[in-house]
Amino acid sequence: MQTSVLQDFLNLRLLNIGADDSRLEKLGEACDELAQQYAAAPIVAMAPLLAAWDPTAGPDPTLVAIGELLQKHWPTFRGAFQDEPLTLYRAIVLEAVMRAMEQQGTMAVAVSLVGANVLPHLHVGQEERILSKISERAQSVTSERLTALWPTQPEPAPVAPLKSPAPPALKNTESNAWFPQVAAAAGPGTNKQGVSLNNPNPHWSNQASHWSYEFADRMAPILADVHDKAANAALKSSAQALKALGDSVASKLNDFLRSEQARSNQLNTSSRLLWWRQALYSETAAAPYRKLEAPLVALHMAFDIADLLPEVYPPAVESLLFEAVRAATGAQGEEQFAMSELLDTQRQSARIAASEWLQEQQTPSGSRSLLVQALATSCAAGKAELPQLGVDLSTKMALGDWAIWLLREVKALEALSSPDEVEQPKEQA
Repeated sequence: MQTSVLQDFLNLRLLNIGADDSRLEKLGEACDELAQQYAAAPIVAMAPLLAAWDPTAGPDPTLVAIGELLQKHWPTFRGAFQDEPLTLYRAIVLEAVMRAMEQQGTMAVAVSLVGANVLPHLHVGQEERILSKISERAQSVTSERLTALWPTQPEPAPVAPLKSPAPPALKNTESNAWFPQVAAAAGPGTNKQGVSLNNPNPHWSNQASHWSYEFADRMAPILADVHDKAANAALKSSAQALKALGDSVASKLNDFLRSEQARSNQLNTSSRLLWWRQALYSETAAAPYRKLEAPLVALHMAFDIADLLPEVYPPAVESLLFEAVRAATGAQGEEQFAMSELLDTQRQSARIAASEWLQEQQTPSGSRSLLVQALATSCAAGKAELPQLGVDLSTKMALGDWAIWLLREVKALEALSSPDEVEQPKEQA
């Protein structure tokens, strides 16, 4: 059984809460409450997550705010620590994210995408094992969603033969079921064992006309009853069989339609990607990429290709993007650009600043943010607002790599803004 993130922090002696097991239970309760918040509104988890997986984050406001939540479950926790327990807050956030991903798949998608950008650039020391576990789980959930949205089979999957359900067998009627009624119709007073009959035919069979008239009147309802019971039993049995057959057919058709819809969507997306790659035209810039400044190519390509993709995409898409950037930028595509250079050039673009989607990504100045969010804030403020990622801002990469970075952030923010519906926990009485 996999240990919790909280337990991992304790096992690695990165956290000391004493030997009282009840304290761990209280931390678990706080994590449950925070996980429900993140699952219901995953967008609020991004800023504390960016701080939580950076050991050098310091007293980030999003971490310090965890103290108020923890105090509800462990009122005396501050007495157990001399200083603000930032490592404890980070562990709570990471555990809450881990739990929330099990309920909210879009959070797992965002964690996988942003983690692929940020985590390789952080110096996490002993915490690498913990963060890797979170990242691996996020990737696992993302892979499951990718399989549903992006089928790997170019041809229709073979459909298993439909097995018609066997109709339920009719029960054999007991041979003497209608004997008392038939015997009474035949008369005259008792059966051959001498047992008195109920309301028997009063005539003997040698009284031909009287007996036959009475027998016919009595036997007709008996035969009608036999017929009705047999017909009703057969009708009930056939209705059950037809319903089972109908359900089976409907299930097969639904599975086939879902499979074909996913395959059709995948083929359509692939065709649009190939057209985009060959045309090298930017819809967001309304111009060919070759006519844009090189740093702008990275951003517009990320925006454009993001519009062509579903929630999750296979790794080959990022390779396609990288090669497209190189094709559009030529020799400049080989140059290394720092994050600050990229941000400064992009924020001065009037077309980028006018993007409604980008304007919605603004975050409070000085708060933890992604590169795309920092760009949105910079455009609004009219000055550079560097992202708070825990990543060295002097880090340099090729434009193709920056385009992939930006694509991941765009898709992560889109996923967080369109969360799955999650079942809310029932309030305890």
